[in-house]
Amino acid sequence: MSMIGNHLRITPLELDRARKDPDWVQEYADDLEDAELDEPGSPDGQLAADRLHRTEKSWDALRHLLQRAGCPVNVIRGEEAFTEADWGYGPALLLPPDRVAAAAAFLSALPYDRLIEGVTGAELEAAGLYPQGWDEPDALDFLRGYYEELVGYFAAAAREGDAMVAWLS
Repeated sequence: MSMIGNHLRITPLELDRARKDPDWVQEYADDLEDAELDEPGSPDGQLAADRLHRTEKSWDALRHLLQRAGCPVNVIRGEEAFTEADWGYGPALLLPPDRVAAAAAFLSALPYDRLIEGVTGAELEAAGLYPQGWDEPDALDFLRGYYEELVGYFAAAAREGDAMVAWLS
């Protein structure tokens, strides 16, 4: 089984609800995932495509690279505890709108080539990052698309004033 990085954009109103009722936001995420898979052309499926984002198996390498670059926000895992429920590999964590905005500003100012400047696949492999195999010749190329999608996702969330829920499944 794979460990997949996930994010869910939520409005400030939904953030308040998530803090009061953590089970609600987990059910909301599950419903959106179902709609995305089962009814991609429906309004709920389109909402899911806008609200959900996955870094797939790149989450740990991106976390490492962002930490190495001095990112002031834990973009990949979130920062604020709001539930003890296991969302797959531990509880989900929140990023309130101000932290989403700070992350978006940092990410938009850091092009991928600068993020990986001086990094080798051997360094990533030596760091013991999930999954193994970062010393493969195309490993850093593999990360580019995931990083660029993440930058766009955070920028859109910041523009709308959204918060985020982050988890591993």
